[in-house]
Amino acid sequence: MDQITQAQAFVYQHSHAALATVDPQGLPLATAINVVPDGQGRLIMLMSDLAEHTVNIRQNPAVSLMWVEESHSDWQAAVRLSMTGSLERVTAEQGERYLQVFPHMRDYLQLDFHFYALRPEKVRWIPGFGKAAWLEAGALLPTHGWDLAREQGMVGHMNADHSDACDHYLSLLGCPGEGAEMLAVDPWGSWLRHEGNLRRLPFSEKAEDAVQVREALVALARTPV
Repeated sequence: MDQITQAQAFVYQHSHAALATVDPQGLPLATAINVVPDGQGRLIMLMSDLAEHTVNIRQNPAVSLMWVEESHSDWQAAVRLSMTGSLERVTAEQGERYLQVFPHMRDYLQLDFHFYALRPEKVRWIPGFGKAAWLEAGALLPTHGWDLAREQGMVGHMNADHSDACDHYLSLLGCPGEGAEMLAVDPWGSWLRHEGNLRRLPFSEKAEDAVQVREALVALARTPV
């Protein structure tokens, strides 16, 4: 894989990141946040109006996000990616794909939570110690080869007609069980939920359209444990 492809896959494999904002005194403030690509070149977040980071972006929408390879014992040598951009509030409809991955968050929309979107402006990719590169920001988040309705149809079909395959995917991930639910699919894999835990099922290569998503899921369903 080239560097932009590696970075794409890395972002899609993670459902959360560190978000840094700037407070009114010009001081940085970092927090943890769930992040979901919307399939249209942006990252979607759900934030409370009362949160300090939300208060900060009303004054200054410039932010930075960072992902780190969590399984690595030495974060200085771990794979990581940082990006900068400006957050803007978007509609509930525009944030709908976030709820594919985090459906339990839908109730938060009845409170003081709203969706925000970030389109990357600068991207710093560090695939290991002593390795770093600036990447083309506009190429990081691909447009999905299907719309949200098609994604929901694929997910619904898997849960209704292939629940055994979803359970098999858990075994491939090293956490065998029953009752797995598929939540979302994207070019680099699928999100599953089992007993309240979010599980990432990666594809071996990028799926460019819905046909390739199906092929990837079938191949994984036929992969022995």
